[in-house]
Amino acid sequence: MPHGSSPDDRAADEDAGQLQEPSRFLAAVTAGIVALVVVASAWYVVEGQGVDQIGQSRPSTAALPQVGQLAPDIEVTVIDEYGEPRDRVRLSDFAGRPIWLNFWGSWCPPCREEMPEIQAAYGEELAPRGLVWLAVSLDEPAEDAAAFAARHNTTFTIASDPHRADIGTLYPIAYFPTHILIDAQGIVRDVVIAQLDQAEIVTRAEQILVPSP
Repeated sequence: MPHGSSPDDRAADEDAGQLQEPSRFLAAVTAGIVALVVVASAWYVVEGQGVDQIGQSRPSTAALPQVGQLAPDIEVTVIDEYGEPRDRVRLSDFAGRPIWLNFWGSWCPPCREEMPEIQAAYGEELAPRGLVWLAVSLDEPAEDAAAFAARHNTTFTIASDPHRADIGTLYPIAYFPTHILIDAQGIVRDVVIAQLDQAEIVTRAEQILVPSP
């Protein structure tokens, strides 16, 4: 006589299947939430820090010129609004004037957001007080840097060092933007690795500006 499942066995199997359905549903929901968290975290890192900084530790100024030291003299290529070389300038060309040395890239989200703030601070308050703003674009074609600067009607000096041939090991920039404030005697007075707004720029610039008579 062939053996088959009894009504009780079939009922038990159906109950077990029904019990497994909520567990599978809960597992699927949990996996979905985890995926959303991962995607959101990745978006935050990319948008807030730049793709180049993913997985890196907190920014450190240890490898950069230190506060109180003489700023290393470098020569960079100043470009026009089309990215064409206009001149070669050295930091020492501005001896006797405070210099805000800014390393940036149009590919860097914080740098892009910061550019209008820089222009506002420079145009309204810093240029009239004799500060030299030298913005050196790194790791991108000169024409890209020039085009972005032109869109924001910048009036400060834009330089380009796409392959870091000019800064070499004197300014080993790892994070963007990087700001180095140099006083009229050529001494580094502040190093900032962060996106700044207009008010912060003006406040920090006071460290190197010559007091008004």
